[in-house]
Amino acid sequence: MSRSIDVRNYLDPLFTYVHRYTQLRKDELLQLLPFLEIKLYEKKEMILTAGEVDNYLNIVVKGMARKYISLPKKREVTLQLATEGHFIQSEVSFNTRRPSELSVQAVEQTILIRIEHRKLETIMLSFPWAETIGRLLVVELAAAREKRQYNVRMKSARQRFLDYTANHPQMMRRVPMNVLASYLNMKPETLSRLKRSVKDKFS
Repeated sequence: MSRSIDVRNYLDPLFTYVHRYTQLRKDELLQLLPFLEIKLYEKKEMILTAGEVDNYLNIVVKGMARKYISLPKKREVTLQLATEGHFIQSEVSFNTRRPSELSVQAVEQTILIRIEHRKLETIMLSFPWAETIGRLLVVELAAAREKRQYNVRMKSARQRFLDYTANHPQMMRRVPMNVLASYLNMKPETLSRLKRSVKDKFS
């Protein structure tokens, strides 16, 4: 990172996210400052490469990151798109301390607040509210994963596209076509055709 970034300037997105799970006061959140790191990644820079052990719990405070798997013939499947206020990491690698089968990459210039694995364990022991947040976060991630699996298997490509654009209209501008197509489990040409059909309908 070429310039210094003060983590205190980016605590609001973290506070907003944490506040979804517990009525945490801002002065309580400030107790975490010694445990937090902040890092800037340029567009397309790797945050985690498959084969590495994921040592950090990351929250996006500016920009966007994606989690993906690499397949033969240079194919990639995007499993998660994380924007401001959302966590992203290889949960399996982070929790088991084994090499990750997934990669994480910055889609845009991205700033992450990060907590190193050992420091997270200290936080869990030191702050009772942190364990509550951790438990609720695991439940939320499991529910989101199940919902995504259902959508991919049970909904048509058109319905997945319409649902996603209705809930996340800004992502159509921010995410590259090939990345968004892989996330929605369709070919780029299918996504392009669906975008044109919707545009023609309302033009």
